Amino acid sequence: MEIGSVATVPNPGTASPIRSQFGAENVKSPRKSDFQGQHLDHLNPKTEPGRPDIFQHLEYRSYLADYVEWRQKGNLRFSKRAFSQKYFGSTGILYEVIQGRRDLGPKLRVRCAAALGLNDKENEYFELLVQHNQAKHDLERNFLFEKLSRFRNSKPWVVRENQHKYYAKWYYAVVFSYLGLDKRKATAKEIAAEITPALTDAQVSEAIDLLMELELVKKSERGYALTRNHLVSGGFTGEVALEYNRQIQKLTSDLAQEDMMRFKAFSTQVTTVSSESLKAIRMKFVAFQQEMQDIVAKDKGTDKVCTVVFQIIPNTK
Repeated sequence: MEIGSVATVPNPGTASPIRSQFGAENVKSPRKSDFQGQHLDHLNPKTEPGRPDIFQHLEYRSYLADYVEWRQKGNLRFSKRAFSQKYFGSTGILYEVIQGRRDLGPKLRVRCAAALGLNDKENEYFELLVQHNQAKHDLERNFLFEKLSRFRNSKPWVVRENQHKYYAKWYYAVVFSYLGLDKRKATAKEIAAEITPALTDAQVSEAIDLLMELELVKKSERGYALTRNHLVSGGFTGEVALEYNRQIQKLTSDLAQEDMMRFKAFSTQVTTVSSESLKAIRMKFVAFQQEMQDIVAKDKGTDKVCTVVFQIIPNTK
């Protein structure tokens, strides 16, 4: 975890800064005779009733947007530009971050936590959330999501607890991916006609209802849209994984002939292997999954959904 620090020099008439464990400094308010101090005092009040709950957010940018909106509703004197200038050193940085035009680096994360008045637990969650949202690879996102989900009753914790619902039926993930296509239909009936093997209108509606319950999709002008491009659940095991795997195996069997004719992508190899070589092959699988994600991330004009299966079947004890 990268933790930065920010050094500040107290202005005349202020108390000495107190450095927190993350390197940020909490400076007592300037004297009331200081005009600038009077102007900025209201930007970060000590009491914050109704403040947005950071633990109910999966995207730090949306939390920042909600925080600013709450501040503006509660105080007509609140200035987003002055707030950004005070804590980030520029009037435009906060807006750029919220709009996704700029990421939060280690130093800006420290300043942001100070601006939001986060306590230690909130600060830890916020730091992980920023790293998770800005991670470039799925393995890193999964690792960080698992850490986030340890905060009981947080949004990631709820998603992890409800993952058995998402993986209960194979087509939930397919419908989720379909709604991420650049060229997609809008209604359940139209979507059902696009899926193979065939789904009923009721099954698509069922999938959409669940995805909305889990806040993975939302209504949009084009029907429905994803709330995030990547679903990261931190991995799943036990009976949930077994049942999902059974469904994927049946799906593979049912579509085997069609898949071979359409994509010619079905390949099987039976071979002898040592434990060390098997470990190396598994690592290759992981590396290729990341390569595939990198290819997809740069893709434009997506028009189809595919399930890619990696499997090793042991034929000896």
